[in-house]
Amino acid sequence: MNALEEVFKGEIKGSGSSSPYVVDAAGREYVGFDINPEDIEALFFDGIGVPRWASIEAADVDEQNAIYMERYNEVMAKFPMLGRANDTYEATDYTTDDVTALLAECEAVKAVSTHEKAIRAVNKFTIVGTKAAEKQAGLTLSPSH
Repeated sequence: MNALEEVFKGEIKGSGSSSPYVVDAAGREYVGFDINPEDIEALFFDGIGVPRWASIEAADVDEQNAIYMERYNEVMAKFPMLGRANDTYEATDYTTDDVTALLAECEAVKAVSTHEKAIRAVNKFTIVGTKAAEKQAGLTLSPSH
């Protein structure tokens, strides 16, 4: 993963992304790369299998929204830790125990997905989760500015 981590560190960082920090008693340490909205999109739609809103047929927008949320919640129920990262404009905190569960969810996605961008995105979560687990620390995803 070291070579992949270096590739991630070379990406452009900016507004709309989440900056991951390992958090322990010593403070917060930035991991060196961001999780971008494109990563979340690939992970959720192509890795986890969240349906795209436009793919849902319904009589009206309210019904379409209701069906979408039902399907979204059904799929994401298996991935509650990854699901917490869906909004890159909001901070998300993971405890040490949450990090263990996050890593297990990453492995589950890797076991079922062959989509290149989804695997790339889940590898970002695996790297940041592993860094936190190695320090027996928590993890924070903070909006990037």
